Amino acid sequence: MGNVVVDQIGPKGELINDVDTTLTETQKNTLLLEALPGATTVQYAGQRVVRYRDQVILKAQVTYLGIPWESFKKRIQVPRRWVEVHDQALSDGLTPRFVGIYHYGGVTLFVDFDPSTYVTRKANNSAAHLATNDLFQAQTLGLFSRTDRNGNRLTGVRVDLFADYIRGLATEERPYLDVFKEFNAEFLGHGRLEALDAVQEMYRAQWPDTMQGEWAGFYLEYRLNEFLRRSGAYRLVAFQKVKRRGDLDYDLVFTDGPQVACYGDLKASSITEHESPGNDAEDLRRCVALYGRFWYVIYEHETWHSREEGDLPVIEWNEWRRSVGHVGRNEYNPLSYARRFKSAVRFSAMFILEVNRANFHVVLGDFNQGRQPDGASRALKVMVDKRNIDNFLIFSASTDRHE
Repeated sequence: MGNVVVDQIGPKGELINDVDTTLTETQKNTLLLEALPGATTVQYAGQRVVRYRDQVILKAQVTYLGIPWESFKKRIQVPRRWVEVHDQALSDGLTPRFVGIYHYGGVTLFVDFDPSTYVTRKANNSAAHLATNDLFQAQTLGLFSRTDRNGNRLTGVRVDLFADYIRGLATEERPYLDVFKEFNAEFLGHGRLEALDAVQEMYRAQWPDTMQGEWAGFYLEYRLNEFLRRSGAYRLVAFQKVKRRGDLDYDLVFTDGPQVACYGDLKASSITEHESPGNDAEDLRRCVALYGRFWYVIYEHETWHSREEGDLPVIEWNEWRRSVGHVGRNEYNPLSYARRFKSAVRFSAMFILEVNRANFHVVLGDFNQGRQPDGASRALKVMVDKRNIDNFLIFSASTDRHE
């Protein structure tokens, strides 16, 4: 047994605080052999491996990463000798796999790490990392894959689906993510987007909030809404610009037929920011309790500021707003919003982050909003901390990589 209390996942995906179970070599082999009828343990390239059809499986137990790391961080050790087995298997026309085994109570999960990013490392030993959320997704969905921030690909598989997965018969059904894949293909990585070009495009489409200073976020809303309607994908993912009284105050509604599957929020964030503003903590807690999941869909952008260009872009923006009849609350000022105005952005990456009962306590860092002008306390908000992204990342894409 381990001696540090860390995150564990129960049969229904519930979070349990307990020490790791320690598996013997025999127990690890037994778990694999029971999941793969017909598999055997053999000596291959100097190592004891599990052979199943044309697969050569190298195994290690999933355990806590270790003090001082957060309790959701987990790993398997990847010994250097695995590389020799990997290379020999490829030479023999076989498929090598690096598989992590997670076992706690009645839960057994297998995590298949794509070896390609590990075999090139020069260290004698390395580690393949994962997070509690990866185990939660595998246990509740049956099959879950993602690519981490370093480009490492992992797939978590529940024990009852592992044989089908190894044989290529089990596939992920991810219709909501497919919607964003299609949108990303036409939105991400299309060069520098000038402020006035984006604002005028929204103006022609009569998009609300066209005149607001934080135009990049509103342009993202406009483009996603336009795509959802044009493609027909709004039947799966709907953007709520205007919320009805009593509705949950979130941008995105994910539907399953006539039913709401879950809600989400759409965010634009600079790549230099370490946190992304979140929502009211109690509302979010209620949403997760009702629907089990909540998604943050975050699009990151490079940013150019007007102040770096002699304030000419913000002057041009203010002049254009006045020319089309916009009247602000204060007297006209050609330098209005000059300190914060973005002259251009380039959307270059996106993430979908899931908040659920297994990571709610970790992935969102509470912060107090202070007080209202009348002295009353503001509602407690939450922040998305990008340092902990791997514990709630379910999908990502960038201009140089797509899942």
